[in-house]
Amino acid sequence: MTHRSLSSTTVTLEMTQVAALEEHLRRRRHAPVTAGGLRLRTLPEKAVLQSVTAGGPPSYPFVYGHFRMPGGETRFDVELHTEQLLRLCDRMGLRQHWGLR
Repeated sequence: MTHRSLSSTTVTLEMTQVAALEEHLRRRRHAPVTAGGLRLRTLPEKAVLQSVTAGGPPSYPFVYGHFRMPGGETRFDVELHTEQLLRLCDRMGLRQHWGLR
């Protein structure tokens, strides 16, 4: 079995990407991003993305999206995978690469 570790620049790049996503969300210069738009089947389709954060081990952080229903108080937290991150960047006009290619 081969073990492959990520370089610190990979981790730094991912954290920088999460910060860029969060900045764009705070500026709200785009249409609201919904769970349906990101094709997240585990959440109500109309739940709106409020913020993104990174967590977990620094060597392989996870990216989480934090959603709320319009006018609602309940927050939904869900891990965003490469497919959703690519869609999110596309919706916001960001040119970022996620995952291994």
